[in-house]
Amino acid sequence: MRKITTLLLLISLLISIAIPISAAMLTDIDNHWAKEEINALVEKEIINGYPDHTYRPNANVTRGQFVAFLVRALNLPKGNSGFVDVKAGNNLYEEINAAKKAGIIQGTVEGKALPNVNITRADAAVMLDRALQYKGDFNEGADLSFTDAGSVPQYALEAFQRVVHYGFVQGTKENTLDHSSTATRAESAVFIYRLYTFLLEKGLLDGGSEEPGEPGESVNLSPSEVQLTMASGEKVRVRMNTGGVPLSYYKKRVNDHLRSVDTHYYYKMGNTSAPLGELRVTLRTLDNGDTFVFTKFIHNGDNTYSASVILPFKDASSYSLKKMEEYGTITHEHNNTFGVDPTTHPIGLLTLQNADGLTNSVMLSKSYTSIQREKVYANGQKSVIREFDEELESYKIQKDQSGIYAVLNMKVLSKGISENWALVSKEKLFKEQQYIDYWFERSVDEYRSINKWLTADGAYSKLPWSIEPGYKLGYGRNIGAMQGGIYLRAYTGSEERYFYNLVLNSIADLDVFTGGSLTKGDVPVFKTEYTSTWLKNAYGTTAPYIDTRHNENTALFLKNAGEALNISKLSNANIRYADFLVNQKEIGNIIPITVSSHLIADYYAPGSKTTHVSLNHALGEMRFLIETYRQTGDDKYFKTARQLKAGIENLYPQWIRDDGNLWYQVNGDKVFNGTDYPTLTLVDLLLSQKLFEEISYPRSSIFDEMIKSKTTYLVNENHPFKGNELELLREQGFGYLVESYGNVKASSIPLDKDTLDLLAE
Repeated sequence: MRKITTLLLLISLLISIAIPISAAMLTDIDNHWAKEEINALVEKEIINGYPDHTYRPNANVTRGQFVAFLVRALNLPKGNSGFVDVKAGNNLYEEINAAKKAGIIQGTVEGKALPNVNITRADAAVMLDRALQYKGDFNEGADLSFTDAGSVPQYALEAFQRVVHYGFVQGTKENTLDHSSTATRAESAVFIYRLYTFLLEKGLLDGGSEEPGEPGESVNLSPSEVQLTMASGEKVRVRMNTGGVPLSYYKKRVNDHLRSVDTHYYYKMGNTSAPLGELRVTLRTLDNGDTFVFTKFIHNGDNTYSASVILPFKDASSYSLKKMEEYGTITHEHNNTFGVDPTTHPIGLLTLQNADGLTNSVMLSKSYTSIQREKVYANGQKSVIREFDEELESYKIQKDQSGIYAVLNMKVLSKGISENWALVSKEKLFKEQQYIDYWFERSVDEYRSINKWLTADGAYSKLPWSIEPGYKLGYGRNIGAMQGGIYLRAYTGSEERYFYNLVLNSIADLDVFTGGSLTKGDVPVFKTEYTSTWLKNAYGTTAPYIDTRHNENTALFLKNAGEALNISKLSNANIRYADFLVNQKEIGNIIPITVSSHLIADYYAPGSKTTHVSLNHALGEMRFLIETYRQTGDDKYFKTARQLKAGIENLYPQWIRDDGNLWYQVNGDKVFNGTDYPTLTLVDLLLSQKLFEEISYPRSSIFDEMIKSKTTYLVNENHPFKGNELELLREQGFGYLVESYGNVKASSIPLDKDTLDLLAE
């Protein structure tokens, strides 16, 4: 009997010990609010699941366990002295010693760590703050507006002010800190994840797999010039032109993406004991052997420096440079929403040859300087943008006896960020001249929407004026702009290598943006990382929030890319977002129209009011759900699509303005307002009717009336139509409305157009 009892105790003990378990194997967090944070930390082995494949998100966390989470997240060095109640042999002995050395846990006056005592949210805040201070001077604090702020223990008050300010701890639904309650495993995971991602963004922590680098992989040609070798054998050098600013290599990180791999090399800029900043060179190697070279300086010093990125081509004896500016001059016109976008396009295509033929094909970019701006809210959320400084076009193509060199000069901005990129291939990036002409002309004409400011962290594009923090030259990682639908359609219509590379780069960007979720096969619902003051003022919505249209276009791009490129992990990229749309009625993020019809709010963020519904969003969601129904056969998607269609139709004719144009949006009180886009919603209506025909579903007579009204308004206003817009109108019997429009400029190259291209235009 005693043996059986001992065995049962042993089994119970083993089950209670958390051990490394893959995030995909956890069975009890599928619908949990902290699923993304838990999965991310489990994958990095910062926290663990249990042998029975559970995480137990609602279980309590002890002081020792929380310390261990922090030590693993920060990858702290070992300590050499412990506490009287944590002896050698304790399973957390090394982590607690490391935390003591770093000052994260200080113990009681009796020298005890109390590792088995449940940790309160107040103690967790104190340890989070100490971990933050260990990594740097982060002394800003928030005014605590929570209802229980007055009862926060004095020892934890300043810590709470800081961790709330930097977004690690947020209040409960009841607007309390709940400081005396025990932190759960789910809450702890979220706290640690927010700290981890914050430090990662600041360059004070590392993600991915870190390696010291192979001997000779990074070579200092001089104290101020470093050289790396690409997988294809080409070299890249980065040189500080300003004297007395050495570059010292200190680490390497590798991140796998779908069909590409990022290898990041990090260098300290200036004195290693007190560096002025950091240089990161990223080699994004694609599965076809081509490499994006991304250079990023983060400069914290007071003086602006000069640097150069040098691409030597030893086998080349001649070259030609096709510049994009040859295809037209950009007029930076003012836009009522975005203001003026002073950026342009890449420099152009460098072709290198020798007596045997082509040696390399390189797309060269300009360089971009900016300053990161953040707005942190009392609830711990934050909005992140870049304030644009300058687009610099400074380069030289040099030739000597040893070969040809492309030199891209950079301004290393004081207190700012400086970036550029190049795409290097041993093959032709374009096989046919007609596609060079097509793309270069399009890059000039559509400079606002075609990405040029590419980085290893994602593409940056001009944001509207209505952002917070508010800057007229605000740029950001706009999800709708990062998705590469425009490149995918160009690739499927031409099969040119350059477009294929841009598609893979867009996929990698979205993978970076989501912390590697795409590579894991878990496509998330994407969250916008900057605040729209328009949404904030009207509904209290701040970043991060979910924009339905951006998610729709991004999910479609990933699904279409998966199909076109045979990437199995993207084949169901649309399902997660489709489920999100179906679930909006249950969580109340809708505007009810009738008992059997509703519309889904354009945006969603927990805790904010239900936002408006814009007509183009509602039409896009409806079509997205129909396409998902066609893919899966699951009627829940078609049912929700029919409810949205009925919601739109039941509000007719209120959608029509007195002048015949359409209203942009309807609010929760059924009040219509806002000026509709010139043609985007018209295209949405036409594509919706086309989709109904494809699935043998009755055409909407109400949609037809809206098409007629909108088109007549545009004709009366002499508004220009694009060729594909006229084609859709004529295909569906509305040609008589646009008879006065003769030859309309359209691409002479037969590239397929689909929803993504139409919406992008």
